[in-house]
Amino acid sequence: MNFNFNVVVDDPVDSALHQPFSGLLVATQAALSRIATEQNKFKTRHDDVCRDNEVLRQENAELKAEVARLTARQKTVPPTTGGTMTGTGRTVDPPAAEENEPFELERTIKIHDAPVHSVTMGPNSDMVATASWDASIKLYNLVAEEVVRTLGPYSEDIGNHKMGGLYAAAFAKKDPDILGCTSCDKCVYLWNYNSGELLKKLTGHQDEVNGIDFHSSQQVMCTASDDCKVIIWDYQEGLTLRTLNEHKKAVYGATFLGQECQYYVATCCFDNMTRIFDMRDKTVVATLGQHQDDVIGIDYATSKMCLATGSDDGLICLWDARTWKLQRQISTKHTQGTEDAKNEVKRVAFSPDGNCLAAACSSGRVLVYDMNNYDLKADLGGHQDCVFDVTWGACPTTKARILVSASHDHTCKYWRECSHTPVWH
Repeated sequence: MNFNFNVVVDDPVDSALHQPFSGLLVATQAALSRIATEQNKFKTRHDDVCRDNEVLRQENAELKAEVARLTARQKTVPPTTGGTMTGTGRTVDPPAAEENEPFELERTIKIHDAPVHSVTMGPNSDMVATASWDASIKLYNLVAEEVVRTLGPYSEDIGNHKMGGLYAAAFAKKDPDILGCTSCDKCVYLWNYNSGELLKKLTGHQDEVNGIDFHSSQQVMCTASDDCKVIIWDYQEGLTLRTLNEHKKAVYGATFLGQECQYYVATCCFDNMTRIFDMRDKTVVATLGQHQDDVIGIDYATSKMCLATGSDDGLICLWDARTWKLQRQISTKHTQGTEDAKNEVKRVAFSPDGNCLAAACSSGRVLVYDMNNYDLKADLGGHQDCVFDVTWGACPTTKARILVSASHDHTCKYWRECSHTPVWH
């Protein structure tokens, strides 16, 4: 590679000095050219080392996870205690679970520097994705006990753009590599969470975007926003398919209703209402009005044909998807003889089999209900601020239920069903 360096002098060079001066310039140019060549070589080597380092880092994380899985399989008795993950990697053991408690605290996870608004279980239940007000997604391996990838807050894929604070995250059900998240910057982001590549930044909402869900069999996604709208997207193409406009106030959540109601999407709104839309023609199939305050949480259980809604009024409502009649109303303000008149229900989530419902509460607790008899199964405390979201999975080794909560106290808690409790398969 040749480099040219032009030198300009203000006055003519004396003839006696011309030859040595020219020689000096030639030597200087040659030296600068060699320096530039070496600098370019060093930059190329630096880039190669950075790429190799990233590959090795990913391989190291995968090896750690594999070692942890193999170690867990060799144990004849599942572990009953875990620890609190801190920023330094140190752990603090939680207290042992009391006898006959249905869930025990496996670990408190501190990986964000701001409130955690959303947590969602990965496809294999060995990883969760957490979305925080610090504008990042953390992919945390529950087995290896470490963050394996961070998405955001900046992305070079779109001019080093910074995402705003995040409200929700969800894994695509049809495309295993895709993770979507919603932001206060009015945008929706789609990531390949395995490679860390930002696939799309979707614009279309006119206000903060609160909720997201993916269809179980189609390349369709819905998002809910403070602009009083829910948008149905073709997320592969990044196109708006439908806009649902019938809401009177901000919409906080939306969910598809399974294969048996594959064209239906349910929305929950700050006008206290829950609406069922047919996304083919945007008609409102049903309007459900039992709550007396903002409806925050919404989830659907296919096995029960049941839609659950949670509200700031402290109530959980269960709706029969065959008739859209109220099936059961549960007050979270009266639990196990205690009174909590100020408790609000945030997001709610059914276990994969539909037999349990978890409710994230403003009191810093997670309430778990048995959907076969509607009794309170567990009252899980320990958070120091509002719990905003919950997600379910199955322990990769024991198949017991696992539950992860996300809180405004900047932490998540990882709960595991105790060995004496019957498990689902």
